[in-house]
Amino acid sequence: MKYVITGGAGFIGSHLTKALVKQDHDVTVIDNLQTGKEENLKSIKDKIVFVKGSILDNELLQRITNGIDGLFHQAALASVQDSFAKPDEYNDVNVNGTENILKLAMKNNFKVVYASSSSVYGNPERIPIKESDNKNPINPYAETKLKKEELAIKYSKMGVKVIGLRYFNVFGKG
Repeated sequence: MKYVITGGAGFIGSHLTKALVKQDHDVTVIDNLQTGKEENLKSIKDKIVFVKGSILDNELLQRITNGIDGLFHQAALASVQDSFAKPDEYNDVNVNGTENILKLAMKNNFKVVYASSSSVYGNPERIPIKESDNKNPINPYAETKLKKEELAIKYSKMGVKVIGLRYFNVFGKG
């Protein structure tokens, strides 16, 4: 199958890229390398297509998503502290960039798996948190993640096959 991974040079994206390559899928990675590192993909660089670019570049996204089966959307600005200083930039990348992808998924009929965050809950009312618990984002980063989820629901109702993964604390080798 043919997949695109946005943010594929980041921590989660690079591990996902390696797993898909190991399963013999055709993988294209798009990453602007603002936080991701090409070094994370060095062991498989000859087995993927790497595109240095932004999810805000619709023309580029259209070109690399044409004919794919699915897209794993890992690209985002992720620093909570920076989100206070740059809320408009966070909204542009995290929300508008996601909508660019969802629009193309609707147009080109591919599936989307996107990254959300446990930060959408804010300060939880109880532990353990349940998926159905109230969402109460307390910073601009978390607000963008909740807006992404709302977009996914909207596009799902329009026929886009989309699912979100609400990450909590991600860690591992590398």
